[in-house]
Amino acid sequence: MRWDPAQTKRPYTLWVLVGVAAALVLALGYVGYQAYRILNPPNLYETALMSTVEDTVEAEGVLLFQETLVPGSGLLGYRVGDGERVSAGTIVAEVYSDASQSALRARLTNLYEQIDLLEHSQNVSTTQIDTLLAERSSALYTLLDNIDRGLYSQIDNGRESYLLAQNRLWVTTGEAADFSAQIAALSAEAVQLEGQLGGLAQVVSPGTGYFVRSGTSRQLTQSADAILALDAAGLKALLDQQADAPLEGCAGKIVSGFSWYYCGVCTAEQGQKLLGRDGAPLTGNVQIRFPGQTENSLKAKLTEVTIDESSGLARFVLRCDTLTGEVLRLGQANAEIILSETTGLRIKAEAVHYLLEETGEEVTALQGENYIPGVYVKFGNLARFCRIDPVDSEHPLVQDGDYIIVQPKGTAGSVSELKLYDTVIVSGQNLYDGKLLY
Repeated sequence: MRWDPAQTKRPYTLWVLVGVAAALVLALGYVGYQAYRILNPPNLYETALMSTVEDTVEAEGVLLFQETLVPGSGLLGYRVGDGERVSAGTIVAEVYSDASQSALRARLTNLYEQIDLLEHSQNVSTTQIDTLLAERSSALYTLLDNIDRGLYSQIDNGRESYLLAQNRLWVTTGEAADFSAQIAALSAEAVQLEGQLGGLAQVVSPGTGYFVRSGTSRQLTQSADAILALDAAGLKALLDQQADAPLEGCAGKIVSGFSWYYCGVCTAEQGQKLLGRDGAPLTGNVQIRFPGQTENSLKAKLTEVTIDESSGLARFVLRCDTLTGEVLRLGQANAEIILSETTGLRIKAEAVHYLLEETGEEVTALQGENYIPGVYVKFGNLARFCRIDPVDSEHPLVQDGDYIIVQPKGTAGSVSELKLYDTVIVSGQNLYDGKLLY
């Protein structure tokens, strides 16, 4: 039997052809799949979550207080903190001849704080161990939370609350009879330090009000009356030149009264938001916040709003009746005027569809009021249409970039069917109520 080389090549050639054909089929399948994805893109989804959007006006201006300077100079040791209310004649600071006296005063202050803590520890209002344990746990969690959030100014108060709860627990359980011995020892040391600090010159408050130290405060370069007399362009020019400077040559200042004013400017376009439909300043309360200085918002009321179209600026004045230590330190400061806050479900604006009320047919050009706005929600493997409130006077359009805020189902005065955590279909092909998604 003769060997024929051609017979051994035929199976090999056949397998090569089969492989090439399979590769071509896979390539064509991949191209077809990509073409299908382009012509029929997959649905995009987002979860409906609660969000709060603020309607704000950004401004720059100055804070105007009724203030009196407190004379004093030298190496000062302050006895009261910023924002602390004092009466006329209250000792606000003392003058040291050298730095060692400052250390003695700090030690004396610490001793008095320890004595006060121990005295309060002996006043136990309950003998219920469970209650005392709960107080200690609450104080500990609050302290740890302040540390975690970086609220370092509140750590000392949190530490004292925890120690107070722990001491009261010891007294109740009998681990400590009382703290009389410790109090006596601390009091003796305090008396000794008081003797060393005797005879120091003192700085007293000239009147009643809220004290602010000179090293942490600012002073305006013009009087409040002169600033209030400026128009929008004049105030903007003053702010550009820097309307305040460090408070120097005194121990601090006393701010009297409970009200202060913010005189500011913003763009004319944003200034229109400060006016009501009648062209007068908004009558309701607004809020003011100073970013980077304090994150707390304070209630305020607009007293003046003037639009200067020629300069493209708006000048306004608002009054606030709340004082804090952070605010008292300010002179010139940027501010946010918060006109309103809206809380609801945050969804993409492009996810909203409009259906004719009579036929349920989707429309793009809105004419009349015979349409229903809503979004498609993934319900199992089906698309379901959930209506939302139409834009009207009771439900104004609230935007947050590419998103809008809609009310969740169950909100009073709302017809919305959208619920928290619903999976909203942001975009998809040929959506309709009841469509099978996969």
